[in-house]
Order: sequence, then structure tokens, then C-alpha cells
Amino acid sequence: MGGIERVIQMMVLGLDPSRYEVQVWCLARGGVIAEDLLRRGAAVRTLGLSSYHSPLGVLTLAGRLRREGFDIVHAHGYFAGTFARLAALLARPTAVIRHIHTTEHDLKLRNRAMEAFLSRCTDRVLCVSRAVGDFAVDRLFVPPGRIRIVYNAAYSEPDRCTEEDVRALRAKYRLGADDFVVVSVASLTANKGHDVLIRAMQQLVGRHGNVRCLIVGEGRERQELASLIGRLGLVGRVFLTGMQIDVAPFLSLARVLVLCSVRREGLSVSLIEGAAAGLPLLGSDLGGIPEVIRHGVNGFVFPPGDAGALAAAIGRLIDEPALRERMGRQSRNLYQARFSKQLFIAAVEGIYDELTGDGA
Repeated sequence: MGGIERVIQMMVLGLDPSRYEVQVWCLARGGVIAEDLLRRGAAVRTLGLSSYHSPLGVLTLAGRLRREGFDIVHAHGYFAGTFARLAALLARPTAVIRHIHTTEHDLKLRNRAMEAFLSRCTDRVLCVSRAVGDFAVDRLFVPPGRIRIVYNAAYSEPDRCTEEDVRALRAKYRLGADDFVVVSVASLTANKGHDVLIRAMQQLVGRHGNVRCLIVGEGRERQELASLIGRLGLVGRVFLTGMQIDVAPFLSLARVLVLCSVRREGLSVSLIEGAAAGLPLLGSDLGGIPEVIRHGVNGFVFPPGDAGALAAAIGRLIDEPALRERMGRQSRNLYQARFSKQLFIAAVEGIYDELTGDGA
């Protein structure tokens, strides 16, 4: 479960049901968000396609799309975006949209060539940040006129949780009322740089005995991170909470939200959720992160991988509560001005209406 899944969830639950009949098609398999949407009554199909590179699979998908008669095909991520748009060339819906969620630097030349070709058969390419939009033009050769910047929004907001939820978390992790709680919400993958945060915590605990850290997420790096926590003597100070469907209680506990991505980041949903919670934000100076963290205004950016700079920024927020409160207010203001759910849904609906001729 990551940012792409959350964005799809927000779209499905937020689009006006009197105007849009939405279906979610998972090419290979579903997941936590697909199950949640099914429980909420959304139409979710898992197609079980065994290969992204099968011409027969493209033909099968094209036939299914044609039979359903969709007006819009809106594809997320590189592989689904490629597969769905190839099928759409045969199915001929009214509009085809590709949604780019990150700077996909790992794409090979043939992948970029395919993207360049398909983008000319795509009505709109939605990019989650200006950094992603620049990447799409410079590296994927998407025509600039087809790009629209649609910022992500927050899914979890603190007003959705109760005091009982927060008390239960404090008890579970043995957090005192005066503890300074650092929270990071991101999958446990190497790119998210959780080891940088753990090493920053090692530098902090000698000077700030009440600092604690909750790392919310799951992934293949879990065992390695748990081992690092043990080797650095941080057991009982740094906690791996596992995947959480609702992070609102964790945001309510937090004094600061951190994201330590080291190679790429389109626009983090977790940072936006931190802004919605009125938290100061700390993040690596790359990708779309500086578009949600205004350095010195609502938080600080730091060089990717620099645990020392991160520790210094956290230490300053611990030592200067007035600065922390001021930055938190600025985060909330930025959220309301740029990243609210209402703005996100209005932007998506506006593009849909533009492409289908349904705008007033």
C-alpha cells in the first residue's frame, strides 16, 4: 500500500457519484485498498493478467474495455499505464489519461521510447508535482501541452481519530506525555531512507532523552531495519509499527513528520497528511518534496542521506517550541491552499469534463 493506491482511493470515494460511474480494474491482483473499496461498495475487478508483456493480454483487455463502453480510461503507474493505453488504442474510449506519480529514473531506454510514443496517443498526462511534470517532459518526452499538474491530497486527517485512539497508541509504545515523537509514514523500501532516520535518532538520544520515533509502514527492508535499531541501541526508542490502514492517530501523536527518500519522490501523500495535521515537516531535498516543504517556513529540507543534517533539524524543533508551532500553522495553511481533497477532486473532475465535453 503506497501513495498511488491512496490517490486512487481518494478519487473513487471523492468523485461525484451522480455524475461519474467509477470502476477500479487491477491488472494482476488487488490488495488492502482494493479490499477496502469493495467493503465500501465500490466496483473493483481483479483481472489476474499473468504478464505485462503479453500481446494476448492487451487484446483481452481491449475487448473488455470495448464491451463496457467506458468514456474515460485513467491509468496509474508505468506498467498499468502502458498496458491500459495499448488496449485503449484498440478500444477507443472518449478519453485516455495517464497519471504519473513519481520520477521514474529506473526506466530503460525502450521504456522511455514507449512512453514517448504512447503520450502522443494520450489526451492528458497528470503529474503529481511540478518536479514530476519536468521529468515527464525532459526524460519521457511527453509533449508539454498534454501535461497537467494535479497535486495529491491527504487521505488521513487527525480529526478522524479520537482521544481514545491516541491513548491506546501511547500505551502500546509506552510513550510519555512529554515525549517528543518523530513519525515517518512510508513503505519499508531502500528508497525511503529509513536507515537515515534511524541513524539520526542515534545522534539525538544522547542530547534529548525524551525523543521517540515511530516508523509506520511495511516492506522488504523490515528485518534489516530492525537489526539496525538493535545494533545502535535504539530498541524502545525507535519502533516499526507495521502497515496501518489509518495513520491519523499517529499524526495526532507526532511533533514532526519526516520523509528521508534518497533517490526519488514524486509528491508524498504522507507529507501532505502531515501538513493537514498542522505538523512541521522534514524531508529530503529532491523530487516534489520542496513543493510541500518550504524550507524555513513550514519545515526544513536536507540533503538526501544526510543523517547529521536531519538530526540537527529535529534537534532545533525540539529546542524551539515556538518555531515548531509556527511551522505547524504554516503547514496547515499550505495544505488548505494547495493540497486539500476538495481541490484534488475538483481538478480531476475538471479534466474529465474538459475531455468529455461535459463542462458547464
